[in-house]
Amino acid sequence: MIDGPRIPRWWLGPPALLIVVIVISANTASASDTRNGVYDGSQVLAALATAAVLGGYALLAAALSRVPIAPALALRRPADGRRAVLLVVAAVVLITAVSLALEPFLHGDRDQGLTPTRGPHGHEWLVLAAALAVLGLLTPLCEELLFRGLGFACIDRYPVPITAAAFAAAHALPALLIPVLVAGFALGELRRRTHSLWPGVATHATINLLAIVVALLTV
Repeated sequence: MIDGPRIPRWWLGPPALLIVVIVISANTASASDTRNGVYDGSQVLAALATAAVLGGYALLAAALSRVPIAPALALRRPADGRRAVLLVVAAVVLITAVSLALEPFLHGDRDQGLTPTRGPHGHEWLVLAAALAVLGLLTPLCEELLFRGLGFACIDRYPVPITAAAFAAAHALPALLIPVLVAGFALGELRRRTHSLWPGVATHATINLLAIVVALLTV
């Protein structure tokens, strides 16, 4: 699918290597208690740094490839706004339903350790606010820039399944593989059908924010 300027495929090499390192590290590191990561400033800062690297790399790849950044990374408004909204709603429902159905068996949210299992106390309110901004807004934008932005700009054939598989692998934990793979397919289809990155960003942000807010409301 070609709907914008192309970026050389070799730009995907460093992110692919990084994903391999993340998978190996996540599955060989000693177990630790990472629950309530939204109250842990170090985890929020790590998420901020990771997002900046991913999104910054995608923008850098487009800039150094000397192509117009916005068209190359699909940073354009969808041609049909109403259809895009309906697709976003459908994607949010699908991803949420799959995650809720699989959580009792796979415990992906629990293993990831970011969603809260208790309410915030004291200064944790400030960390929580930062976490909502980073995990709920910045991370979705930067991950979409890399996977559905740069990925689609570099891959001519089968960008949806390829980027979905890479997206799932990047989350490292086996318990997250199936739900994130489904999310990757849904986000890829949004990008393919709307020719825009923004519906995927909106869906991704909604899913991340819902996970945190619902967890807070149910503790």
